[in-house]
Amino acid sequence: MTEKPYRQPAIPRDPRLRAGLEAEKQMAHYLHRRFHGNPQTHLLHDLRLEDPVQPEQDGSPGVCQIDHLVVHRWGMFIIESKSVSEEVRVRPDDTGGDEWSRVYQGKELGIPSPIRQAARQSEFLRTFLEWHREELFREQSKVVRAFAKLLTGKNHGGFEDTPIQIVVAVSNRGRITRLDGWKEPLKPFPVFVTKADLVPDKIDQELEKHREGATAWRKRQSERGLWDIEDHAAAAVAEFLAARHVERLGVAPRRMMRTAPVRDRPSLPVKPARTTSTTGAGCRHCGAKNLAARSGKYGYYWRCGACGKNTSMSKACPRCRTEGRVRKRGMNYFRDCKTCDTFQVIWTEQ
Repeated sequence: MTEKPYRQPAIPRDPRLRAGLEAEKQMAHYLHRRFHGNPQTHLLHDLRLEDPVQPEQDGSPGVCQIDHLVVHRWGMFIIESKSVSEEVRVRPDDTGGDEWSRVYQGKELGIPSPIRQAARQSEFLRTFLEWHREELFREQSKVVRAFAKLLTGKNHGGFEDTPIQIVVAVSNRGRITRLDGWKEPLKPFPVFVTKADLVPDKIDQELEKHREGATAWRKRQSERGLWDIEDHAAAAVAEFLAARHVERLGVAPRRMMRTAPVRDRPSLPVKPARTTSTTGAGCRHCGAKNLAARSGKYGYYWRCGACGKNTSMSKACPRCRTEGRVRKRGMNYFRDCKTCDTFQVIWTEQ
């Protein structure tokens, strides 16, 4: 098992921020106590990712802050910790969503939905990983991918179908009140709003359902077990994310601490964030991988750093092999696929 240990930042003066940090520390304790030493689960706490390809409104790099992330071979869990000293209330709105409020000293104040917040984090995370799928899954054979597609109808060469389940963990001293018949969403996978000490049990129950689903024949998209990778690949995903953690004040990224050995796992090199990448392309003249993206009169191509010759840049989608198009925006080169309705970053200028 791999784990990036929880490190509490300097204690803030604001009592609400202090309470929030205590709630995260409590949840990290419960997760560590249950899953420490489990080679099939990988924990990351206080994960902060920055991505210039998903920019904020002002043009600055997009930011995703996740309190706790559990990575496993059948998907992930995002745990959003909420500090509640008295009561938190959840009710349905008129559009099928959820409205949240907090009761403190007899006053009820509205708060943002942690479910919606975690859903945005999951989309950011999927996109972030999808752009790096080639370097994470390059050791997965074509035979394995073809067999997975035969069983599930999906190609697990990427992260678009990764089940990312949401858990809202309310501190133990708080009370959860569901109003007007509100219930947690069940599709595509159950969302949990529960006390912090019950979160490990919920995750264990879901992991067992994913495990059972992974052995089912002809899985459907709505069923557990649809997305299945090897244990060593799940560990590589967790290490990849931990290596790209960025501190709030620009301090060098913190690495995960490995708390238990992962045996028989081939090493997958983790590149620094935003390095140049050719996604497996090679020079057609000498076979070298030292390529640089260029554009000219006849479109986009690779310039070989070894022999100096050019190689046309493939437009074929690595997932469905349909020919798409290559484009450039800012410092990034993209490959678009209309069939899959996806795009991939294939090169980033230094």
